Amino acid sequence: MHIQSARRTEETTTDTATRPFGRPKCPNCRSVLLVAEQSAFSIAGRIRHIWACDDCGHKFVTSIRLWHR
Repeated sequence: MHIQSARRTEETTTDTATRPFGRPKCPNCRSVLLVAEQSAFSIAGRIRHIWACDDCGHKFVTSIRLWHR
């Protein structure tokens, strides 16, 4: 699910991930990204990663919910 959010210098997309952990693909050019530019943990049990594609410069955010057992 892609939700458009506020614009900065590049278009920003938020991708909510509930699938197994893996490397995201750029939603613009489909290149596989290896390392997030920034990560943050929320006390609500979410990890947010900010990504920037090296190939096309597109920036986007993924958010992963941690499941408690």
